[in-house]
Amino acid sequence: MTCGDAGDDCSAVRDSRSQCTAARPTRGYAVRVVPDAPLPAEEVERIAADAALLCGIPAPTGHEGQRAQAVLERLRELGLEPASDAVGNVVCRVGPPGPALALCAHLDTVFPSLEPQPAVRDGARLGGPGVGDNALGLAALLAVARALAADPPTGPVLLVATVGEEGLGDLRGVTHLLDAEPVRALVAIEGHGVDSLAVGAVASARVRVTCSGPGGHSWSDQGRPSAIHALVSAAERILAAAPPAVANVGVIEGGTAVNAIAERASLVLDLRHVDPALVEQALGRIERAARTAPVAGIATAVEVVGRRPGGDGTVSAALVELAREARDAVGLEAAEEHPASTDANAAIGRGIPALGVGVSRGEDAHTEREWIAVPPIAYGAAALLGLVRRADERIPV
Repeated sequence: MTCGDAGDDCSAVRDSRSQCTAARPTRGYAVRVVPDAPLPAEEVERIAADAALLCGIPAPTGHEGQRAQAVLERLRELGLEPASDAVGNVVCRVGPPGPALALCAHLDTVFPSLEPQPAVRDGARLGGPGVGDNALGLAALLAVARALAADPPTGPVLLVATVGEEGLGDLRGVTHLLDAEPVRALVAIEGHGVDSLAVGAVASARVRVTCSGPGGHSWSDQGRPSAIHALVSAAERILAAAPPAVANVGVIEGGTAVNAIAERASLVLDLRHVDPALVEQALGRIERAARTAPVAGIATAVEVVGRRPGGDGTVSAALVELAREARDAVGLEAAEEHPASTDANAAIGRGIPALGVGVSRGEDAHTEREWIAVPPIAYGAAALLGLVRRADERIPV
């Protein structure tokens, strides 16, 4: 099945026997989008086609350039004037100068491969690594761009495709944006999570612990200390020291051969809590725990390799209320509201109103089985458009 509802020349989203190959260029809206109503089927399919196209362009953190170029070109097709900034964000101002409402969708994915992995359409589902996180978020950003190109905002708006949101990207793109541009409020757009609002920001720190020793042969040098053995012991102490912060050892690596005493081993720990002070306190306990019970001949190093600010989101109360209004207007049920880790963290950490919104439903994010449902886009993207219009009018410049 091809997505005939999206136009005679649209072959971008196909059934499960075909790969997604292209999405139709668009300038403005070809169909009328009614404010505060679910999007028409043609626009939903257009968004799905854009998500499919972008999903097929690899964009691991630090290698977002090809996907960024695709977003930039599609914004230019709308008659807008996007540009790439110093860190690789795509930034497009719409409306007058001044402190802007920033709409951000991140370009990068958690998948390290630079090989294309095209999205696959299977009925009402669109599947592929990163399709919801965050190809669909970018496609929704393009839908907002179409709306604003056709009906410009009264105040300044920044459309931003950001780099470095995932993992050790450390919010590099949005942090640079906030350093470079005056922003009055920020909305982080994600493909997943239409039934929730990211209210508040989960603070985090990423820590690398490395143990180093002399190494040797497992038999002839028996008795020498192993960096791996020391690290495993340290990991138990580290995890016990973390609460109330939530800790996860996501990566462990080290050693060279089964019959070699490891010279080096390391782990990378993710540490999170809504209260940034509790994250900082846990960091101190973890560093002490890592160095407790030292093993003779083993050196232990602790390095903070990433930080994300957090906060309870009190500063965002007015923006959250506008998001609730927009959801209610298009017929979405009341959202679950909870803190999360998104581009909004960087704004909340600076006292700027911000929240995260989702566009659809799906499962298996951060796996190669990831998928999103196409029909809910009609409601999620419409609620996003409604939020943008309300924030443009009611969040003061």
